[in-house]
Amino acid sequence: MTKKQTLTCVTCAVEKEKNSNFYNTANKMYEKIGKLPICKACLKKMIDYDDMDTIYSVLQQFDIMFDIEHWESAMASKMDTFGRYMSMANSLPNLKDKGFKDSVFEKKKDSHMKPKTNDIDLDYQPISYSIDISDEELESLKEKYGDGYPDDEYILFEKKFRKLKPSFQLPTTMHEEYLREYCVNKVKETLAKAKGEFKEAKEWAAMAKESAEAGKLKPSQMSKADLSKGLDGFGQLSRMVEQHRDIIPLLPKFVQQPKDKVDITLWLYVNYIRDLEGLPEAEYKDIYQFYDERRKDYEAQELDVTPEMQVDEEDE
Repeated sequence: MTKKQTLTCVTCAVEKEKNSNFYNTANKMYEKIGKLPICKACLKKMIDYDDMDTIYSVLQQFDIMFDIEHWESAMASKMDTFGRYMSMANSLPNLKDKGFKDSVFEKKKDSHMKPKTNDIDLDYQPISYSIDISDEELESLKEKYGDGYPDDEYILFEKKFRKLKPSFQLPTTMHEEYLREYCVNKVKETLAKAKGEFKEAKEWAAMAKESAEAGKLKPSQMSKADLSKGLDGFGQLSRMVEQHRDIIPLLPKFVQQPKDKVDITLWLYVNYIRDLEGLPEAEYKDIYQFYDERRKDYEAQELDVTPEMQVDEEDE
């Protein structure tokens, strides 16, 4: 396995795993490492959400633009506000290529107006998150979908995956891998369209199509059994019922009369021996009771319990 990269925090001087403990940054000052050199834990200690000056100080230190509207959008999300803002600062075109000198601290008077289609970005597309996510869960999603995407996109990947998974049979981990890849490509396609980047959206759509075809996820590729979850006949339904619960004990029992020629032969032989010994003929139900007692003894041995522990069945 590939060894995880580490980075030493300039504040606490502790070497930590790079991808999970440091925020991404598009700042050219840190282009070689692609991360802010202060770990998330230390940054949280430097920030006081009740004192915006601490926010400005951190952003100014790393030359990251502050925008009041995007900040309020980050506050409305269920993720950590600063982490959400950093994700937007590294992905939104109107933030990632600007520095702190371009900061906007007051709302524009016409900010309520709907933007033009080609200016649409993620901030103007409010996303209702139904999944509360912690830092640990976020790291788990990064392992599931691959590292390198903005934090908020991992939630969209997971929502898409949970929505689609019940519609497909995933007999192997490879099939599940194709579905995860499809979800990532499809979400990225949707986000690119929302930002008006249609060339990029087309590329993501092509990759989503390839994933769907490779994983046999397209409806046109599915067989009747796939669409019916494997049930395309009464025989398969019967087999699934038997596998779910032993069907044999549910069948009727012939206790008053023999079932076949073998039973008749045994019955006649038993009565022949009884006649030789001067005993009255036995009814077939008596022979069946003898079978049943022997069955209970056998089951008791298999379960390692005594016959007295078995519950007698009602006479039929």
